Amino acid sequence: MNKNKIVYNTQNIHELINCNSDTIYVPSNVIFTPSAMDIIRSKRIKIVYGDENCNCSSNDIADKNNDTAEIVKQTIKILVNKCNITDEKIIKNVIVEVLKRINS
Repeated sequence: MNKNKIVYNTQNIHELINCNSDTIYVPSNVIFTPSAMDIIRSKRIKIVYGDENCNCSSNDIADKNNDTAEIVKQTIKILVNKCNITDEKIIKNVIVEVLKRINS
């Protein structure tokens, strides 16, 4: 198990919110700064740690958001667990690039 902690700040939260506005999927070793938690609470965003599954809705918009969230979740999992990448800037950049290429 990876004991290294990843710190998410307000910038990370804003970028993750752009990916999926209802739920944020993060590895189990993520720690949020207090200001990041304020944003999460104010927007009523659910945080899903580790391997928890999301509840998928039947409408297309929810399905698309869940697909995007799953992509983000799996990308983070691969970067952290398989590649041992814990630098939040690198993780953020990889996620942004993956989503750009998928959506283009």
